[in-house]
Amino acid sequence: MLISLLQAIASGVVTGCAYALVALSLVMIYKSTDVINFGGGEMVMIGGYLAMFALLAIGLPYAGAFVFAAVVAFMVGAAFDRVVLDRMLGRALPGQSVLVAMVIATVGLSYVLKGLVRVVPYTEEVRRLAPLFAGDPVFLGPIILQRQDIAIVVIAVLLMRAWWAFFNFTLLGKALRATSQNPRAAALIGIPVRAMRMTIWGIAAIFAAMAGILLGPKLLMTPDMGSVVILAFAAAIVGGFHNLPGCILGGVVLGVVQNLVGLYISSRAIVLTPFVVIMLVLVLRPQGLFGGAVVTKKV
Repeated sequence: MLISLLQAIASGVVTGCAYALVALSLVMIYKSTDVINFGGGEMVMIGGYLAMFALLAIGLPYAGAFVFAAVVAFMVGAAFDRVVLDRMLGRALPGQSVLVAMVIATVGLSYVLKGLVRVVPYTEEVRRLAPLFAGDPVFLGPIILQRQDIAIVVIAVLLMRAWWAFFNFTLLGKALRATSQNPRAAALIGIPVRAMRMTIWGIAAIFAAMAGILLGPKLLMTPDMGSVVILAFAAAIVGGFHNLPGCILGGVVLGVVQNLVGLYISSRAIVLTPFVVIMLVLVLRPQGLFGGAVVTKKV
């Protein structure tokens, strides 16, 4: 029983790292624009299919597929902000809030991306990406991990670490942080807020696409695989929607909880886990397990 518990926790950490990448992309956008991105799941799906296209049609190695997917995902995210959201903000009347309309626009983005993928011929069949690393499983004491699982954790941690370093130690990262904290003050000191918003959308799309590539070998790839976004929302809510490190920990916690539910309750209950977790956290601690005190905001 102890071995099964350790195995479930290890597997949960693996999937939780992928959830954390998607949750991180959602929180990036929310902290910078106050918009909840309901198209984040489709960006995960797009990442997986872009990698498949790069591997099969272009013949790129896996490293090239990561770069190709990142570049295209950035352009999709940045273009959505510039073509849709920026124009919505520009046409708003003084004092008028278009936040609800912007959220609805992200729902439209999800359907557009899903529709575009459905017209591509090779998406008609259910597929799965080839593993990043093949070979015999790795034994860590009683725990058995596939090389793909280790690759997921390592790549996810490297991406999060790179984002942390970029966000804290580069001039562009500091400008993005200033924009997310106070857009008006950032504009007053000369930071191009519109360009920063567009950059945030592009970077968030990259993180979602990377999660799609990492999950591609583990999940069946279909145009509907974007439903994984509900797990990312649960991870972000667990960690706190205003807390970037918290959403990472929330993803790991959710992955572990899912596996423990499957081990001790029922595999059928795994589907209900994120919804139950969301309700419990919102009722007991709305700011998330790793969020700060609740702050009253004047409107």
